[in-house]
Amino acid sequence: MTPSSVLLICSPDNYLLELERRDFEAAWRDAHPQGEVLTFDEAPPAGRLVQELVSPSLFAPERLLVVLDASAYLAADKTQGGETLAHALTSLPLRDVTLLLTAVVKSAPAGPVAEAVGGRGEVRFLALPEKPKPWEDVRISPAQRRLLASLVARVAPTLAGEGEVLDALCEAYGFRPRELAQAAERLLLAGEPSAAAVRDQAGVGECTLRDLEEALLGRDSERFARLAGKLASGGSLTDWWGEAVAPERAAMVLASMHGRLLRQALAVRGHATRAGLAGELEPRRCAGKGWYNQTFKPRLYPRLSADIEGTPGSPVESMTAWQMHRAFRLAAAYSERELVEALARLAGSRVERGRGPSALAELSSLVLGLIARRAA
Repeated sequence: MTPSSVLLICSPDNYLLELERRDFEAAWRDAHPQGEVLTFDEAPPAGRLVQELVSPSLFAPERLLVVLDASAYLAADKTQGGETLAHALTSLPLRDVTLLLTAVVKSAPAGPVAEAVGGRGEVRFLALPEKPKPWEDVRISPAQRRLLASLVARVAPTLAGEGEVLDALCEAYGFRPRELAQAAERLLLAGEPSAAAVRDQAGVGECTLRDLEEALLGRDSERFARLAGKLASGGSLTDWWGEAVAPERAAMVLASMHGRLLRQALAVRGHATRAGLAGELEPRRCAGKGWYNQTFKPRLYPRLSADIEGTPGSPVESMTAWQMHRAFRLAAAYSERELVEALARLAGSRVERGRGPSALAELSSLVLGLIARRAA
């Protein structure tokens, strides 16, 4: 058996897996026009599959065995027969037969079967960007982008060289390959493809409460402006659990979140001062990648917690270490005076009870005024 005669294809996505399998089957049929294909929808017992591998066909010179769902062989549970199949793939002199295993898995396969296939044939993992949490952006690695670009090239070859269009398609549909392919086809039919056309086709999109927090943490006026612009253009706001907020309540929910973040940051500044940590409230001190694990959690958090425990009713008393470190970073980004003045302006605006576009405009003025105040 040649190395290419044993293949394991895995992906988190059914659509990608189906395309790759069909390509392989078509190539195999072209190379073996007299061959036969035996397909198992589910993984048969390992003993039966091994028997099929070693039993020559009475009707065809070559055979392709396809297991559409081979996930049982990849499971850690030894009762699924993975070790039996792995031993066969490692030791048996298989002839005139090709084995194709496919499985939907979240991460690159491991274990005896994957190792046996890798040693004798090929393991392909078609990785996709993970579906982002409501507070995250889609993050696509170079390898994932190449995979998605190849999918676009398959259905819309003329878009393959359009870098900006590909970027926009990956951003809008990167973790949904079937929708990405459909969007690329629609884009061609509409004519004059562009990144703007992709965004128009995908809709305004969603924004989240985390967008507000990140904008405040980084004093990032542009990020907040994008958030407000999406909402003003008809985009939807999702809460921390991924649930959509009613459009007329978006400004109210954001204003409530804004006030809560400011009160937590102000409280943290007070706890830090009493715990002798006022000198740590500097954005540059909190910016390093290892700051949370190396500094905040082992050294700062215990001292903060001790002061918080002695302050009943503190706005941050129920926070975890991770939540506390974000509140600490927010406290470091603004002075006590800025936080007090921002809370006073928020209370005087009544925007926390406002609805509709006018409330969103008023909230935007308050948030952007706070973010830009230091630069001014």
